[in-house]
Amino acid sequence: MILTVVSYNQFWLFAIIYLLSFVFQGLTQVFETPMIQATVGSDQLGKVMTCFYTLVSVTLPLGSLVFSFLADRFDLRLFLLLFALFYAGIFLLFLASHAFKKVDELQLS
Repeated sequence: MILTVVSYNQFWLFAIIYLLSFVFQGLTQVFETPMIQATVGSDQLGKVMTCFYTLVSVTLPLGSLVFSFLADRFDLRLFLLLFALFYAGIFLLFLASHAFKKVDELQLS
């Protein structure tokens, strides 16, 4: 996504980089469920998956509202840069937290 800001003035390069950036988002979505299923015990899997999809269904429209608000107020290049930095920040937080290693330690009731 950060490369889209650099290639903004060259339409075809911008379009190719922009479309390729969504491949990684698709990979993230494909790998989420198997990663959760592989790390959570079978006795807790129903609770964890229900919670996961509840959070996804709540945060998706909120994220759409926030980013549509930002898109109206910022230049496209600045918006793409902010979106890329936000996405990279979430990825780094995910890597730093090792959340999937700690899921088995949760006491869900």
